[in-house]
Amino acid sequence: MRMEDFDSIVYSIVREIPSGKVITYGKIAALAGKPQWSGRVGHAMSCAPRTLQLPCHRVVNSQGRLVPGW
Repeated sequence: MRMEDFDSIVYSIVREIPSGKVITYGKIAALAGKPQWSGRVGHAMSCAPRTLQLPCHRVVNSQGRLVPGW
C-alpha cells in the first residue's frame, strides 16, 4: 500500500468519528488494515491539509490523551 493511499484512508476514517466520541491512533491503523502503522497515522494527521477540516481533537493516544501540540 502506498503511503498516500493509507493517508487517504486515515482521513476518511477520521471524518466519520461522531461528535462526542474519540478513537486511538492504533484503532485507526487497524481499521485501515495496517494495525502496526499507528505511528504513520500520527504522521498522516500531522500532515493533514487544514482544508480537510478533520476533527483531529477526536484522535487520542493509547492513554486517551490528545497529543501535545494539537
